[in-house]
Amino acid sequence: MAEDHDQDAMTLSVQLANQIINIANSRMEEGMPPHVIASGVRHAAANFSAFAHHRGGGTDDDLAPIVEDFLQMFEYYLQRHQPGQSGQGQQPAGGLGALIDQAKNEL
Repeated sequence: MAEDHDQDAMTLSVQLANQIINIANSRMEEGMPPHVIASGVRHAAANFSAFAHHRGGGTDDDLAPIVEDFLQMFEYYLQRHQPGQSGQGQQPAGGLGALIDQAKNEL
């Protein structure tokens, strides 16, 4: 049962991330520089992460998993977007479920 809840949360998390990426891509098409968009997204992520952390009763001693989670995702996407890498610019086959499985296996 807990695994189903974790899978549902992961699915919702990826769906939300894709919505945010769609907004970022739209802003880039409007001419906003990618580094400005990335800064805004990081600002929003830090702001909401701090809110959620304290809302959930987190303490300063509980921050390591949040930071580690970000670093793992950042390193994963750095590799995926690196020019010349086989995965750069390609959409994962198999839809959202396959993407989640791929992310779990690679992180």
